[in-house]
Amino acid sequence: MIRAALVQMDATALDPAGNFEKILGFLEQEASVGADLVIFPELSNTGYVEPLVPGGPFVSDVPDYASALVAACADIDGPEVARIVQLCRERQVSAIVGLGLRDAVQPAVIRNSALVVTPDGIAGCYAKVHQWHNEKLYFTPGSSIEPYPALGTRLGVQICYDIRFPEITRILAVKGASIVASIWASFGADGAPVPDEDLFVHRCYTRAVENGIFVLSCNRAGLHGTSRFFGRSCALAPDGRVLGRLNHDREDVLRIEIDLADIARYRAATGIWADRVPMIYAANLSETTI
Repeated sequence: MIRAALVQMDATALDPAGNFEKILGFLEQEASVGADLVIFPELSNTGYVEPLVPGGPFVSDVPDYASALVAACADIDGPEVARIVQLCRERQVSAIVGLGLRDAVQPAVIRNSALVVTPDGIAGCYAKVHQWHNEKLYFTPGSSIEPYPALGTRLGVQICYDIRFPEITRILAVKGASIVASIWASFGADGAPVPDEDLFVHRCYTRAVENGIFVLSCNRAGLHGTSRFFGRSCALAPDGRVLGRLNHDREDVLRIEIDLADIARYRAATGIWADRVPMIYAANLSETTI
């Protein structure tokens, strides 16, 4: 059984020092109560990009927001990441952390990333493939879609907008991912009613049952200017069962348990994996403009 903790955390814009202290505090807290895997939202170290919506206002009072964002991002071999790696090693816990990261060779190039850390060190780093609106102004998209070894299985990661493209989850599942974490910084106007209280459950249910995998959805909490992050983190089993959910947008932790044997049981009962016909898919795709 894998015990997972989804940290529905708030992050202060352009305050990496404070945000990293909060990440480490939650990681220590969840490890101390027995978590095997701790998941954090998108851009937990920098806060989300500004303007949050196209044409919207800048909220942070800095002379050059782009430069400030680059400065707020972390280096994968820097001291902040090193502290996460050390804590995972000391507490024998794994973590998926949404981070803005600077390129190791070109420091002005930054990526919206998810770092996968195990007790053995950094298992992998995913860079968001699909950029949402103003993210395109700052981040260089990734091009690699790989699950990473951890917890006796393989973990996949997608970031926010990625979930709208089913190819990401399917590629991860085909490559052996049994758990896919979807990390978010999804928001709406503060004070406005949430359009769909079950939005994240709906999206994760679809990806879970069509692939026969666990999908863990960890969204942000808190305010940024006049926008409020939706929270409502949730976890779905391969058969679509809701393993747990937070029905609010406050800072909180969702703790759930994962039985990997559920994957084989669901796939055997439905045939969704055995009945795939990749040769037919490939033949038809070759005749289609992708």
